[in-house]
Amino acid sequence: MDVSKYSYTGLNGALSSRLVGQRALLSDLTTQETTGLKSTTYEGISNRTLTLSFQQKIAQNESYQSTIDAIDTRLEVIGNCVDSMSTLSSTVSGELGTNGYQLTSSGQTSEQIAAKNALEAYVSTLNTDVDGTYVFAGKASDVSPVVDVDTMLNGDGVRAGYTQVASERLQADLGSDGLGRLDLSSSGSTVSLAEDGSHSFGMKLSGVNSTLSNVTVTGPSGSPASMSLDVTAQPTAGEAIELTLTLPDGSTTTVTLTAADSTSTETDATDGSTGTFQIGSTTAETAANIEAALNTALTSVGKTTLTAASAVEAANNFFDTANGGTPMRVDGPPYDTATGLVAGTSSDTVTWYRGTNDTDTPRYDAQARVEDGLSVNYGVRANEDAFTSQIKQLAVLSTIDVSSGSDTDEALYSAVVDRTKGELEATTGNDSLQSVAAEIAGARTTAQSASDRMTVANTTYQTAVDSAMNVDDTELAVKLTSLQTQIEASYKASSILYKLTLSDYL
Repeated sequence: MDVSKYSYTGLNGALSSRLVGQRALLSDLTTQETTGLKSTTYEGISNRTLTLSFQQKIAQNESYQSTIDAIDTRLEVIGNCVDSMSTLSSTVSGELGTNGYQLTSSGQTSEQIAAKNALEAYVSTLNTDVDGTYVFAGKASDVSPVVDVDTMLNGDGVRAGYTQVASERLQADLGSDGLGRLDLSSSGSTVSLAEDGSHSFGMKLSGVNSTLSNVTVTGPSGSPASMSLDVTAQPTAGEAIELTLTLPDGSTTTVTLTAADSTSTETDATDGSTGTFQIGSTTAETAANIEAALNTALTSVGKTTLTAASAVEAANNFFDTANGGTPMRVDGPPYDTATGLVAGTSSDTVTWYRGTNDTDTPRYDAQARVEDGLSVNYGVRANEDAFTSQIKQLAVLSTIDVSSGSDTDEALYSAVVDRTKGELEATTGNDSLQSVAAEIAGARTTAQSASDRMTVANTTYQTAVDSAMNVDDTELAVKLTSLQTQIEASYKASSILYKLTLSDYL
């Protein structure tokens, strides 16, 4: 065997094999230099399972953050809207009562005009949309949730708006004689006063306090309640009787009548306009005077305090539609003898709110998952108590008719201001504008906190992925330089070897 021949061949093959390997490694390092990656496939990456897991987490977190970015604008808009409505209410309530009863050329006070403007602003704000999504409509986000103010208040010619519902309610509360559904009469020396039936309309007899001597007071008692005053002898001037009456909106008022003799300096002592009744020459005459004074006093209450309370309760009937409710109105005609309410229908009564209206919690109308195991709820409905409590006051203020300039209308206006001012100021507490704003702000904070956590996590994940997949430029340069040196040496060795002849080799 020619050992020399095979030794030469073996050496040449080894050098060739080494060059092939070095060139393959050079190609790989050059690819790494071009791509910046240690390998173009996961197979060539160490800890590839962990790397893949980290990449999936990064992608998932970026998806969450994209969702957070999308809802953040909506949450910000909702928060700004609620803040603006709160400012509107505070502005109107701050003006109420400051100018007294002063009519403008429109037949309304400046505060009434401001209330109408605020109501317009409320409706516009509640119809806010973000990229075509109405944010106060619950799940029905493709529909503007609130009808325009004119339709809301005045109807559309076919369906009744708030003012018609309020007019019908006032008829039911006043009754045909204006005494607030109370039957008043006298017979001989006895005066009788009774509710005209078991229903929610008019004034209810709640209590009586009397210092009248020689007058026996019975009641109020029974259902419907009734009471009587039996004049057994003449009372003494200056003694009085005070009736407590509950009004349709749940508030109470008092009617006080004071006995006056014929020497009283009070004028019209017999008709109750000064809160007095004249002691007659007989017990029957005194009873008749009490009846007349009480008739005048109740009629006055009907035109003022009762009318204001009726308007407020009509607003409750018309606007309180949350949890699947519908506008309610007096079951009539006739209205002055009505005994109940009936749900308005889509054909006869304006439904002022057109968004989602069921018994579910409004916040759950819009949900977004912002992190593994964490979601935020941010749905809002325009007929939530927080908004309707304000809309009702603005509707009552802007529609109550006090245009005559009379003392009666001044008293009516004062009664309306007393009822609406406090509610407009009540923007804090449960079911308030502040509570809605706090819930929306909480959802936004939760989402942003999740985003911050994912930003930190993604930085950590990306560092690990980069370490596993990306090349170190300095290390790569060293490897390339070393490999080039090795390749040059291999080529030089090969060239020397290929130049050898068998004789040279021997």
